[in-house]
Amino acid sequence: MKLIFFGAGYSSNYILPRLDCSFEIICTHNTEIKEERFDKNLKINRVTFSDFLKKKNDYLMNTTHILNSIPPIKQEDLVYNLLKDAKQSSIQNLKWFGYLSSTSVYGNHFGKWVDEKTNTKPTTKRGKVRKKIEDFFLKLHKKYNFPVHIFRLPGIYGPGRSALDKLYNGNKNVIIKPKQFFSRIFVEDIASAVILSMNNPTPGEIFNITDNLPCSSQLVTEFAANLLEVGDLKYINLNSTEINDMTKDFYKDNKRVSNKKIKKILGWTPKFENYKLGLEEIFKKVNGKNTSNNTIS
Repeated sequence: MKLIFFGAGYSSNYILPRLDCSFEIICTHNTEIKEERFDKNLKINRVTFSDFLKKKNDYLMNTTHILNSIPPIKQEDLVYNLLKDAKQSSIQNLKWFGYLSSTSVYGNHFGKWVDEKTNTKPTTKRGKVRKKIEDFFLKLHKKYNFPVHIFRLPGIYGPGRSALDKLYNGNKNVIIKPKQFFSRIFVEDIASAVILSMNNPTPGEIFNITDNLPCSSQLVTEFAANLLEVGDLKYINLNSTEINDMTKDFYKDNKRVSNKKIKKILGWTPKFENYKLGLEEIFKKVNGKNTSNNTIS
């Protein structure tokens, strides 16, 4: 088995250690190549994307799995463009291709639930580009039976990237927007879903990977503040001039993203079913404290 992980960043640190040690792994990086603690236990070759392109057909040869985590650049997908130009013989053994997309493709649904059958109507530039790239890969699947699997991800959080870290860094701002819903996912749960899909291919499928409790960012920040015993949160109305245009644009999308499809088809369920379990896990790892008595409301 041979995996190419394009854009091996934050999520890769949780996906790669779950792979069987027999895998041959190639990871591409933008510019800086950094070895991780688990590299010594796996057969990993880390290269820059530009160096990969110089010998792309050699690197692609005998590849069985590809995971594309590179975000769009100038409304284009680097991996799609690479595969278009690659020799077909170099990817003839491909069994599974995963694309990490975004739930931004759904657009604004005014707090209602959405699933993979919901009409996509992206409102942001990011969402529109993501949908365009999804369509490119799905066309490859229909035309050439390309084994694509699309994973729509919401806000990703985990150690080093959470509401706790925001407070650690002194940012106590809490944006207020009534009846606003965001979905999110703990990084370890992305890893478990991806590995499950690799072991049980379902080409052409789209899956939402989210936890079970969409809610406002306000509730998440308040819970994190309670864990850290931080007070004096600064509540700011979304219409305030203190809020930049990018953040206001982000808040235009209001939806609750369902994960029922991947649960039904692959039997996946998130270990961290809600933000409270996820934040408690991060807090315990950092502080060595047991917070399991906190209840879920």
